[in-house]
Amino acid sequence: MKKQTLLSLIILLAFFSCSEKQETINTTITIAGKLDNHKGPVIIVSLEDELSKDSIQKDGSFLLKFEYGETETFMVQNDDLRFSLYLSPGDSIYLTGDAEEFGVTFLATGDKSEENTYLRKKIKSMNESGLNNFMELMVLKKDDYFVKKDSILNVVKSNYTQLEAKEGIDPKFLEMENSFFIYQSLFMDQLYPTYHAYVNKTHPDSVDFPMEKIQVEVDNVPLDRTELLAVAPYKNILDSRIQKLTSALMNEDSTLTSYEEASWLAIDSLFKNPVMRDQFKYENIKMTMEYRGPAHVEEQYNKFLAENTTPKFAEKLEKIKEKWEPISPGKEVPDFSFVNIEGNPVKMSDLRGKLVYIDIWATWCGPCIAEHPHWDKMKEEYKDKPVAFLTVSIDDSKEPWEKMVKNKKMEGLQWFAENAWQSELAQFFMVNAIPRFLLLDAEGKIIDPSADRPSGTIRETLDKHLEGLV
Repeated sequence: MKKQTLLSLIILLAFFSCSEKQETINTTITIAGKLDNHKGPVIIVSLEDELSKDSIQKDGSFLLKFEYGETETFMVQNDDLRFSLYLSPGDSIYLTGDAEEFGVTFLATGDKSEENTYLRKKIKSMNESGLNNFMELMVLKKDDYFVKKDSILNVVKSNYTQLEAKEGIDPKFLEMENSFFIYQSLFMDQLYPTYHAYVNKTHPDSVDFPMEKIQVEVDNVPLDRTELLAVAPYKNILDSRIQKLTSALMNEDSTLTSYEEASWLAIDSLFKNPVMRDQFKYENIKMTMEYRGPAHVEEQYNKFLAENTTPKFAEKLEKIKEKWEPISPGKEVPDFSFVNIEGNPVKMSDLRGKLVYIDIWATWCGPCIAEHPHWDKMKEEYKDKPVAFLTVSIDDSKEPWEKMVKNKKMEGLQWFAENAWQSELAQFFMVNAIPRFLLLDAEGKIIDPSADRPSGTIRETLDKHLEGLV
């Protein structure tokens, strides 16, 4: 009897042990394929951050393999070819296509092949139908707009109707795509008065459109559909509601001068679901942190960490923070070389002994040009102080830079950085948007890797650091 009991126990334990192994989730995702006429040598898959990359072989074959525990829409990129793939943990998919005509040559086999083939057809029909060309649609009068909009959406949605009729399609994917068409229509309606007024050079209030009805529909969009955060028009509508409430809060409270603070209050007011709050606050901080650096969002960052319930967001922000560590205040700047407007070689070390306020700009950049009058005014104000005002162009070539500097009679330190966005200066300071301003101390160390603009509050920082030099 004891032997039978012991045997039964062993069998039972073995059963549960096997069951546990069977329930282990395979988080490996595999993307393999063959890409003809590809431009770049490397193919990358990412979701905000890079997840895997591979060198494309001579015959065009590649293999991407990575771990991910959730179903997501990932981005695959080879040079200027970019396409999305909807995949789940454990999926393996094989792709073929010609990079020069990817939309019509794309073929997929394996897991989620139907869903991803649909995505290619959807993008193709969006381009061909005119859905991706907002301006052509928005210029139309109200009645013509509604007819054309519905016609275009029906053409694009025909791909979804065909997919819906097939068996074995991921129900979550179907729900997301159905929601796309619902919210895309509403989002376009929401934009119509502003865009129509812009292209027709009139005021939005004068546009004949049922905006009150549309606004009621916008206000009734559910705020807790976390599964739809990957649906662009749904998320765009929620973003617009945050922006609208943020502006209203700032208009009501004159002491609320920080847009970031007001937007957080708006997010807290709108969203009761903690996942939704985390998502929008994370994006708020991420955008500022990537452009301005951790120092400019420290208070919000610490507050977010204390309130956040979504671990992956904290991890992503920490990675961004780590990227900025080499250019944090107090770090030394390499002695980069440039060419000045006279054609002579110059170096950062030529400016030692003074604070150095740097404007990274380009001739094609409208916001950069808009700062020039403020820059000139500051130069005049501080002409007797130990401050060097240095402009560094990252134009693709010297010709437009030289032409603008001479035609506008731009005075002072006018330097040019070779290789534009790939220049040593731009790469070192992770410049991904311009204008970008830097402030260095008299020893060539960083004070602020993303300083305020001349039109902003930079004078306070300059005056503070000049105290020990004057």
